[in-house]
Amino acid sequence: CVLCDGVYRADRKARWVQSSLSLKGRKVKAQPLVPIMTTLSHPFKDSPEPLEVPKEHAANVDTLFAWIKDQPRFPAFSKNHAHLFLHACLWNVEDAKKALQKYAQIHANSPEVFDNRDIMGAGVQMTLNATHMVALPRTTPEGYRLLYYRLSDTDPSKMNFTEAVKSFCMFNDAQISVDGIMEGYIVIFDMKGVRLGHLARVQFSPLRVFMNYIQDAHPVRLKKIYIVHTASFINQVMALVKPLIKSELLGLLQFTTAGPEEIVGVDYLPKDFGGPFEEVATMHAEQKKRLETEYQEWLIDSSALKEAPKQKNAPSNSIKPPVKAFRGLEID
Repeated sequence: CVLCDGVYRADRKARWVQSSLSLKGRKVKAQPLVPIMTTLSHPFKDSPEPLEVPKEHAANVDTLFAWIKDQPRFPAFSKNHAHLFLHACLWNVEDAKKALQKYAQIHANSPEVFDNRDIMGAGVQMTLNATHMVALPRTTPEGYRLLYYRLSDTDPSKMNFTEAVKSFCMFNDAQISVDGIMEGYIVIFDMKGVRLGHLARVQFSPLRVFMNYIQDAHPVRLKKIYIVHTASFINQVMALVKPLIKSELLGLLQFTTAGPEEIVGVDYLPKDFGGPFEEVATMHAEQKKRLETEYQEWLIDSSALKEAPKQKNAPSNSIKPPVKAFRGLEID
C-alpha cells in the first residue's frame, strides 16, 4: 500500500500470523508472518497522498492514524482511511475507532462477501447484468451524491443474494474512491419489477452482514434512503429486515409508490424520469465498464483490508479498544 504519510515504519508490527503448521508430523509453534498488505492506494485509488484535511480537524486525523498504526491486527489502513472514517463519524475520534474496528472485523469474518472481489467473477457479472447501479452525475446543493439502484432483469433466478450483496459493496467502495470525501449520500432503491420470488431468495447470513456493515462500518454519511415504486408486499420485506435495523437507520427510510421524479427534482435524474442526463442503462454500462477496466485490480487488492487472525497466546485485547461508547456513523 502506498503510505499516505509517505513512510513505512521498518519496525511495524507483523499483523498477519500463521496459526500452526505440521512439519514431518511435528507441530511447530506459530511464527509471525510478513504482513499481508495492499499494493495499491486505498481508499482512494488515484490519491496515494493524504487529502487535504480541514485545519480544525488535522490533529484528530493525526491522532487516529497514530492509533491505527498501533493496532497489531489491523491491515495497512492509510491516513486517508483515518480522514474518511473521521469525516463519516462527524470528526469524533472514538466513534471512528469503533467504525474502523467493525470494518476490519466484518471484512475478516464475512469472506463470502468481502473476499475474492473480482469484478469479472461469474457471480458478480451475473448481478451486474441483472441490475442497474448508478451514481447520478449531479450533486445536490448540500453536496450529496445520489445513488440509484434497480433491477434490469426481473427474473428471480438471475439473483444470487450473496453475490448481489458482494457486488453492491464493491460498487460502493469504487464510488467512494471516485468521489473522495463526499458530504453525504442519498440512496434510491427502485422496487419496480421486484417479485415475491426475489424475496424468497434472500439469505439471512449475508443480509445480516450487509445490515451490520452499512450501519456500523460503511464510512460515509447516509442522509436519506428512498424506496420508490414500493411493492405491495413491502410489509413482508420489512418483517424480514426490521429486526436488523437500528432506529437511526429506520428514520432515514421513506417509502412511496411513486417514482423518483416525485421525490427528487428531475434536474438530477436521467431521461428515464424526465431529467437531462443519459438513460440509466447507458450510465450503468459506462460505470460497469469503469469497474471492469479501472477498478478490477484495485478491488481484488482491497480484499486484504481486514483484521488479521488472532495469534495464539496473544492477549484478548490485541486490538486496543477505545474508551468511549460508539455512537455510530452519522445518520441524520
